[in-house]
Parts: sequence; C-alpha cells; structure tokens
Amino acid sequence: MKYERGVIVSVLALMLAVILYFLFEDMDTAIRIVIRGAGLLGYFFLFLAILSSEYLAKMRKTFGRSFINVHHNFARIGVVLILVHPITVAYQSGLDVLVPVLYPLMDFLRLGGRTALYLILIAVLAGIYRKKIPKKWKTVHAFNFFAFLLIFIHAWLIGTDLQNGLMQFLWLAMALAVIYVFIHKHLIPDGRKKKPKKSQENNKQK
Repeated sequence: MKYERGVIVSVLALMLAVILYFLFEDMDTAIRIVIRGAGLLGYFFLFLAILSSEYLAKMRKTFGRSFINVHHNFARIGVVLILVHPITVAYQSGLDVLVPVLYPLMDFLRLGGRTALYLILIAVLAGIYRKKIPKKWKTVHAFNFFAFLLIFIHAWLIGTDLQNGLMQFLWLAMALAVIYVFIHKHLIPDGRKKKPKKSQENNKQK
C-alpha cells in the first residue's frame, strides 16, 4: 500500500514539476504568467479531480478516509484556476473572450475553452445541488469530461506552452487517461461484470 501510494505521489509530483518548469522557463510579463499558469495548472488539477472522483473508493483505500477532502480540494483548485484563466484574458483583451463560439467548427475547437468554462460551471452546480436532482446530477456532472477534452483541444491548437514535445506528450497522456476512464466507467455496460459469475457456474456444473 505504501509503495503504491509513493508511486502515485511521485508521478504526480513529476508531472507538476514539468508543468512548472516550462511555465517559468521563459521570462514573461506577470499577467501572461498568470494566464498561462492558470490554464496549465487548471488543466492539471481538473485532471486530478476527474480521476480521483471516478476511483474514489480505490484512492480512499490507498490514501485513507481523508482522501475525500483531497479530491474536493483538487476540484476547488481546478475550478478556481479555470475561472482565473479566462477572467485574466478578459481583463487584458476584453469581455468578448468570455462569449462561446460555436461555429465554424475550427473556431469552436480553437476557442473551446470558452464553452468548457460554462460546462464546468454547470457540472459544479449539479454537484452542489445533487440532493435536489438525485437521478440526474451524475449525468450533468459528467459534463466535466467533455469540458476537459475541449480544454485539451483548445490548448493543443493555440496554447503557447504546448509547442514543446514533452508538454505535448504530458497533455496527450492526461487526455487519453480521461477518455479511458469515461469509456470504462460510463460506456461499458455493467453486465460485463456478471460474466465471471457465469463462468464459475459453468465450471461447477462440469
């Protein structure tokens, strides 16, 4: 258990170190560092929040009961940073950067962070008011997955920090991990879990 915990912490620390290295590698204005840092770290903490949410039971077993607080902190930090990024851009360039662009397709993808912002806010509200919509809150909360992928595409197409191969690899690895989690946890039927039981019954009959 301690070994597994150590590996997870080491990998996450290495990922964070890579992000911070490229963030401060080039000297930039203070406002540009805030914009870039909020975007990069917001993506990273949103990644942590999504994975820790989907594997909450396993993470609690590995890190202890207090991990639920860690998950909530990941989510809070991620949401705050995702908000700081566009607000700071709006301060520098104008409020029109907060308006989603839905067409043409390439503009929608390039500026997908705008749409992602509102998807995240809707997903957060669904989590906060989950007791009022108990049957649908998880579906709405899953908007985080689509928001995350929009942020990935947005950063991949116009992000200045993703010109480096190592950063591209890191960003792609996180995106693929989130896609895998979404498919595994939300698209694969639960009925697949019953197959081993059938095979055990067949073995007993033999």
